[in-house]
Amino acid sequence: MKTLAFAFALSTLALAGCGDSSSTGVTPAPATGTDAGTVAADTGVVATPDAGVTPPAEAYPAGPYGSRVGALFRPFTLTACNREGDEAQWRFDGPDFFTSQLTLISISAAWCVPCQRESAQMEAELVQRYAGRGVRIVQLLVQNVDRSAISAPTCRAWATRYGLSFPELMDPMFITQPFVPNTAFPGNIIVDRCGRIRWREYGSENGLTSMRTAIDEVLADPRYPACPTE
Repeated sequence: MKTLAFAFALSTLALAGCGDSSSTGVTPAPATGTDAGTVAADTGVVATPDAGVTPPAEAYPAGPYGSRVGALFRPFTLTACNREGDEAQWRFDGPDFFTSQLTLISISAAWCVPCQRESAQMEAELVQRYAGRGVRIVQLLVQNVDRSAISAPTCRAWATRYGLSFPELMDPMFITQPFVPNTAFPGNIIVDRCGRIRWREYGSENGLTSMRTAIDEVLADPRYPACPTE
C-alpha cells in the first residue's frame, strides 16, 4: 500500500478546532428528524437516562431521530476503506451494535490538525484502554487535504499512517454534518446501546481527555445497559 503524503499548512489553530465555514469541499446531505441540523448547547454533557428502564431492544429504534444529546441517533451505512468483502459495507446498526455497551463515532477531515492528533492517540488511549469493555469505535473521514470529498486512497493512507484497527469509513456526502457545524472538526459522538446520543463535542483541541471522561461515565451508569423508557 502506498503511503500518501499529507500536505498540512503551518498555521495557528484557534480553540474552535478546524472550523472553516467558507470552504466545506462537499455538499452536505439534507438532514431530517425532530431537531436535525440544529446545534444544541450540549457539548461535553453526558445525558442521564430516565428513572424507568427497559431491556435493550433487539431491533434498532425506528425514530424519530435527532442530533442533540438525548435524541435517537440515525443509523447509517458507509464504506470502510480498511475492510474488504462483506465487511467493507459497515452498518451502524449491524450485529455488533447490540453486543456493545456504546459506540464512539469520530468525524474527521484529512486537513484537520487536531483530527491528526486525536487519531494518533486513539489506538493506545481508546482501543487498548477499553478492550473487552464493550466500547465500539468507528471513525468517519469527510474530506481530503484539499477539502474535496474524501477518496479511498486518502482514507487508506490515513488508516495506515495512524495504525487504526477499527473501521475507517468514508463519508463523502457529509451526512454527519449536523454533528460538525461550520466544519468545526473533529466531531465526536457517543451513542449508547439503546441508540441514544449520550454525549457530543466538536471543534475541541483537548485530545481525548473529555472523550475518555464521557466514556467512563456511560460505562459506570448503573442503569445501563438497560434502556430509558419514553
